[in-house]
Amino acid sequence: VFQVSYLSTVVRKFPPEAMNLLSKYFCTMKDIKHAVNLQNRAENFAVSGSIYAKHALELPREQDRLSSLREASRIFGQGKDTIFQKACTDEYLELILEQERLRRVYGQDVTGKTSSITETIFNVLCYAAVKLREANKLLSEGEKLAKKFKVPEKRLWHTKIRAFATTDQWANMKYLAETRMKPPISFKHFATAAIKKKQSVSDVLWYVRRVTDPEERYDLFCEAKLWKRAADEAKGMDDVRKVMHVGSVCNDPAVSAMCDEYAKSFA
Repeated sequence: VFQVSYLSTVVRKFPPEAMNLLSKYFCTMKDIKHAVNLQNRAENFAVSGSIYAKHALELPREQDRLSSLREASRIFGQGKDTIFQKACTDEYLELILEQERLRRVYGQDVTGKTSSITETIFNVLCYAAVKLREANKLLSEGEKLAKKFKVPEKRLWHTKIRAFATTDQWANMKYLAETRMKPPISFKHFATAAIKKKQSVSDVLWYVRRVTDPEERYDLFCEAKLWKRAADEAKGMDDVRKVMHVGSVCNDPAVSAMCDEYAKSFA
């Protein structure tokens, strides 16, 4: 009762500078309840909820972390201007519970403790390369997580490409590319992944041919050091500068001569 009366006096009668100073002092204590009670008494629910949420992230035990996050959510729920903070906290709580479920079902290595839904999906998709018998289930888990947490489609596709390329799941990569006539992202991202992971020329070309932008195709051919195809692409765009660029960097006498001939045709 005394503490409640004291805090009420601080909030009502002390100048803001004094309250802020007391709040800073309370925040130096190991027990956060004094700082939280002060901010709650002042109805600064954004601050008191944030104190609890930050404290939760520092706790080693999962159950303690969940308990503190639930308390942070409860505090955020008392404010009129803290709806967003409450929604974020609740979503993070859901993510932690989903991660726990995945570890119970598929093993501890399926995903680490991360606050990112994107990284959680990435980890689950990568794990499909380890747990081959459960690969289809893990891929399905990735889809369910994306739907539950409303991950934008473009971000999901980028995450899939990154996961499949990282773990050499090229069959799944190709299947993904074939699922849509007009995917939400350019095929250049598939081609770039294949080039960086040094896939065969035929595999790289399979993706590049699906790229509709000639500028992007030219850049991809250059990145893959497919110089003749890059020169042909540049000629098709009537871009003599690109043709000459290929001739200067290709280190292939035959391609250089071909570029010279192309350049003459522009004259």
